[in-house]
Amino acid sequence: MSFDAKRLESFDLLRLGLFACNKEGDILYANTAAQFLSGQSLKLLKERKLQYYLNSSDEWLANYRAHPEPSFLVPNELDHFLRPPAEPIPVLVTIHPFPDDENILLAEIVPADKTLQMTRERHMNELSENTRRLLRNLAHEIKNPLGGIRGAAQLLEGELHDPENKEFTEVIISEADRLQHLVDKILAPYRQLYHPVPTNVHEILERVRLLVQSEFPEGLKVVRDYDISVPEMMADRGQLTQISLNLMRNAAEALSEQIAQGTACITLKTRVVHHVQVGQSFCRTALNIHVIDNGEGIPKELTDSIFYPLVSGKEQGSGLGLSLVQTFVEQHGGSISVSSEAGRTDFSILFPLSL
Repeated sequence: MSFDAKRLESFDLLRLGLFACNKEGDILYANTAAQFLSGQSLKLLKERKLQYYLNSSDEWLANYRAHPEPSFLVPNELDHFLRPPAEPIPVLVTIHPFPDDENILLAEIVPADKTLQMTRERHMNELSENTRRLLRNLAHEIKNPLGGIRGAAQLLEGELHDPENKEFTEVIISEADRLQHLVDKILAPYRQLYHPVPTNVHEILERVRLLVQSEFPEGLKVVRDYDISVPEMMADRGQLTQISLNLMRNAAEALSEQIAQGTACITLKTRVVHHVQVGQSFCRTALNIHVIDNGEGIPKELTDSIFYPLVSGKEQGSGLGLSLVQTFVEQHGGSISVSSEAGRTDFSILFPLSL
């Protein structure tokens, strides 16, 4: 029976490597992640058997040939994936029959370190989303009584004749307005409709650069390292502007000492990258945007939670800016990460590109 690889094309965007082989181990199909993992094209992979790449696969295949049951499963076995001339890497392998064809076996392969990273990222994303959902619900609960408090304070103020007493109602109104502003910021990402249009990313970055440099006219250098091959992408221009502005402004505010010394530097970098993981998906082509500063770095205790709502490294920060950035990035199907050490903090965004 001939094998129709088109049945597996939907697996091509998976983060994990996927091989399809027959009972003898002849490779019939490999998705993009598998090709990237092996460093070989599908054409070259088809010239070898799965046993060449996985030490233990010969034993698994022999077991399946002896007992070709639909329930056959090799779950998360630790093995080494050979990829000459590079060193073998430890991987976790799951092997099972193709649902519609017991003559075909699927081998799912994930580097062991990537498994830990994916689990950690999934856990952090779930925590972040749960926190945002909790805050959103809390903001809705606060909004109505807050309006009542402000209205009552205004009515009370109209009944007071002593200026000293009016100072108290003014404090109540002022604090109610401050809380209302905070509630509005929490709810802002969920009120904006996502409206993607063809967008020149460099045009957005340049507009934001000029704005930030006008706010910090002295002592701040901005280096532009743009990849001129970057195509237009489908993006919400308002959200993309907000993403860039928040990251650049945060970077500038973190460079106060360097600005005073005249050594502050922010680097805006864009690249088209291939075969990368974007969130929980594998992407053939993506846009990578970096906002890099030479500040003191993010405190280690904040690195893992920096995108959580109400988490901020600034004394007067609301902790909503980076949470908003992450929300907007995810609405574009992208992902954002940060690496930080003394002298270099790099916020890296990946957006899938449709070419």
